[in-house]
Order: sequence, then structure tokens, then C-alpha cells
Amino acid sequence: MVRQQTYGGTWRKILVVMVTPLFLTGCSLLPWGTKPEPEIKVVTKVEKTTVPIVPRPKPLNLVDTRIYVVNKDNYDEFVKEFTEANGELVYVALAVKDYENLALNIAELRRYLNQQTEIIVYYERAVSVTDLNTSQEKEPQKAQ
Repeated sequence: MVRQQTYGGTWRKILVVMVTPLFLTGCSLLPWGTKPEPEIKVVTKVEKTTVPIVPRPKPLNLVDTRIYVVNKDNYDEFVKEFTEANGELVYVALAVKDYENLALNIAELRRYLNQQTEIIVYYERAVSVTDLNTSQEKEPQKAQ
């Protein structure tokens, strides 16, 4: 059996072994191919959100409403005076209990609106820098 000659077989192996680390390191060993990574700095900065404060709506302009109380004793006199003043007689009747319920509902509505106004004022003060600083100076901190 005759042995075949291999031309440069060992040189190829040596070349592959030498070039492989170069490709695996990604040219990081060469000084011109690498750039230093930028230094990362963590800075904590508190920023207050700015919410635009819209003007409040104009106040209500309510019209006076009259309620007449009529019973058996003053019915005839009421009909005569009312038709002279207004021209036409129309009845809208409420029971005493319903009138009380109407007054309670109006009071409940007023309470709700007042609480909503307080919440709006609270948020307006929370986002306003000048109001926040002056309110902290005026109100002492409570001990917990």
C-alpha cells in the first residue's frame, strides 16, 4: 500500500487553529476595532406633573320659584287672586311626604356638589406649585 502525499495538510490545520480564535473574539483584541463602552450613570430626579387648571364654570343663575300652599279654608280666595295675577289656573299637587322627600333630595344633591368641589380644590392645590409651598408653610405637620 502506497501512502498518498498530502500537500499542505498540516499547514491548513495550523491556519484554521490560528484564525478561529480571531473570529471568536470578534476582533476585540485589536486596539483599533474596539470602542470603550459608555459609562452608565443613574440619576434620580423627581418631576412634578403639570396638569393645566381650567377655570371654574360660572355660578348658577337660578330663577325664583313660588310655591303656594292651598287648603280648604283659603281655596276660593286663592283661585280669585291667582287667576287675576297669572290668568290661568293649573294644579300641580305634592303630598306632604313627597315635599319632604324633594327637600331631602335637594339637600343630598347640595352635599354631593360640595364634596365634589372640595375634591376639585384638593387636586388644584396638589398640582399648583405655589399653592403647595404656601399650604405646607401654613399647615404644620401632624405627628403620627
